[in-house]
Amino acid sequence: MPSQVMKLLIGANICAVVTMIFICISLFTQEWVTVSVSVLGIGVSDSAGIFPWGCISSNTCDAFWNNADGWDIMFFIVMLLAWIFQFCALIPAVMALFIPRFRRRCTHNFSAAQILVTLLLVVVLITYGIEYDRNTANLLPSGTAGLNVSLGSSYWLLLVATIFSLVTASISGSASKKMLHHDCEYY
Repeated sequence: MPSQVMKLLIGANICAVVTMIFICISLFTQEWVTVSVSVLGIGVSDSAGIFPWGCISSNTCDAFWNNADGWDIMFFIVMLLAWIFQFCALIPAVMALFIPRFRRRCTHNFSAAQILVTLLLVVVLITYGIEYDRNTANLLPSGTAGLNVSLGSSYWLLLVATIFSLVTASISGSASKKMLHHDCEYY
């Protein structure tokens, strides 16, 4: 029968993997913001993401970095950092499960990395939620009826990733606390 700490670590690992999946989906899909315009009965809808797929496929990344909005670059970099740190958090998480000798240290590192990922995701979630419709004034003159800008599915998947990240940080923190206060080996 696994100990209570092992049960917490297994749960934290599962939540960390789910967080990674949702971060990947959110980062690499093009549904962050959806713009639909309907003028005179003609409707057009399009969506955009934060990952610069266009510059990668056409080898024009220099143009992207030179011409992109500062917010777009910030969203991309912070999400990329969250993705990298989440991947790095999975390494001590798995080590904490399978290597008893390093379990305490790896659990603490996993907890710290997951808290950092949660903070990065919250920053993107809040700032993108505030700034997502900043460029709509360029699409149509102000006061034009029929312009609808809304948050897309990738943004809401980021919310799910943030919730799972928060749960992961809580569970791994609980496991760290139990290890710290009981001062014994957990096998």
